Amino acid sequence: MIREPYYTIDFSASACNFEILINDIPVISMEVKGQVATNVPINYAIYKNGGQNITARIMPLAGEINLDTAAGLKYNVRLFDVFNNEFKFIEDFPITELPKVEKESKKPFITNSTEFSAEIPYSLTKWNDGEDLEDVKNVKEKLIASYNYLSTLIKTEKYDEFVEKIKNREKNMATSMYLSNAESNARINSLINDAKNGFKIMPLPQDTVMKFYGYGKLATFKKLNGEPALYLYNAETQEELMLDQMFYLPKGKTELEVI
Repeated sequence: MIREPYYTIDFSASACNFEILINDIPVISMEVKGQVATNVPINYAIYKNGGQNITARIMPLAGEINLDTAAGLKYNVRLFDVFNNEFKFIEDFPITELPKVEKESKKPFITNSTEFSAEIPYSLTKWNDGEDLEDVKNVKEKLIASYNYLSTLIKTEKYDEFVEKIKNREKNMATSMYLSNAESNARINSLINDAKNGFKIMPLPQDTVMKFYGYGKLATFKKLNGEPALYLYNAETQEELMLDQMFYLPKGKTELEVI
């Protein structure tokens, strides 16, 4: 019996901007000018037992309107059991590879969808219980206000209030990744320590776009290259620290919340 199922997505990509979503939740977004291959955990995007949808799309590199002939993306889901801090391999799901672009073809994007079945022992705070955000009046203004409020909390060093605002997201992460209280607290403390030691919250970039996910229940801001629009920057080390926050509107409420 699998005690703590741990799902990852293994992928390789080349010469493209790409995004992989599980149940319409982005688990990886990246621009790759050369090649990259790695894997990322996806449990936090799995909120129910049974069929899980995977959507993958590749788009042109920045400044281009069509995909390069070298553009490519291949992926598959892997299952491990991490009970008792072990990392026991259980199963590989089938590999999916997006079709290559022919030399004469002009394609602005390629997308595909597949499914896999998952069984999970946990329950998450569900974003899908929220309002349909595309129907919410002034949703962009609400999202800007939410981003500005988070930024202000970091800028004014009100870290306890910041932690309170992101508690649902952090609880979902800790639950789905089987983190102990100490491990969960370490995630948050690491961010706060960075903010105290040279990392400054930055204003929303000019190329920011609003994106809806979670079948219209979630909203966020992204840069054109797919990176989160909310980030901290260390001028001395020239490092960026991305804050990938999603917002939803619980039924009966008027203000967006981090989820």
